[in-house]
Amino acid sequence: MTYSLIIPHRGPAELLQRLLKSVPKRDDMEVIVVEDIDARGAGWARNQGLRRAKGEYLIFADSDDYFMPCINEVLDQHHTADIIYFSATSIEEGSGKKSWRAARVNWVMSQEPQKREFLLRHTFTEPWCHIVRRKFIEKHRIRFDETPILNDVHFSTQAGYYAKSVNVIPLKAYCVCNHPGSVGKRRSPECLIAYTRVMAETNVFNRRNGIDRYHARMMRPFMQSLLKLKLSTAKKCWDTMRKAGVPTTVLLKELTIYPYHLLHWFQRRTKYAPYA
Repeated sequence: MTYSLIIPHRGPAELLQRLLKSVPKRDDMEVIVVEDIDARGAGWARNQGLRRAKGEYLIFADSDDYFMPCINEVLDQHHTADIIYFSATSIEEGSGKKSWRAARVNWVMSQEPQKREFLLRHTFTEPWCHIVRRKFIEKHRIRFDETPILNDVHFSTQAGYYAKSVNVIPLKAYCVCNHPGSVGKRRSPECLIAYTRVMAETNVFNRRNGIDRYHARMMRPFMQSLLKLKLSTAKKCWDTMRKAGVPTTVLLKELTIYPYHLLHWFQRRTKYAPYA
């Protein structure tokens, strides 16, 4: 078996059917759908899929997205790298209008090869648009976080770090559908604290391994809680960053320069817009 496609599912069956119809019918691919009946989260579901996968390569898809026809062209190529990255398009669910969700990965694909590889390895934290060799994932025991939000960041970050080789196929072979009520938009205290922990641990992982990449969005839940006077949640976010191993000096520095990060974020949205 060459490919194992893993799909976590919890939600409307018609969206899952749309995805399954877009999956090419191939003898070299198995499709594993994991029903998240008890609402344990997509990270748990993906880990269940990993335990059952038999393919040489792993592919991940969200059940409310779908593949583009050119995915066959991607799969038909002879792969030798540990990770193969491809590109995406994106729409707003319901209206079908163009969405921003794939803009950044398409901008990354347009960069010169060395910069492109660095950004894909160390900043592209979504589960889609990857074909990942299962052998090295098992060797390094890389798994998804079973958290209510950002369950895929550690998996993608560690895979990018441990992969001995990567390849890039700049075809838009996946469609990301933007949903107003998606998991990534949740703002409960539990989600904000989980968001903080994941990004703090990712920054600590990068620092320990000499990766010159810092995710400023680690501070976002703390700042949002502080500005909304949710002081209890803000304190928990701060304590979470400290517990993850982020030095107090770094936190204080990030606190003072956070307005710069906000400005930079708005500038990036403008920069990525043509690639949507």
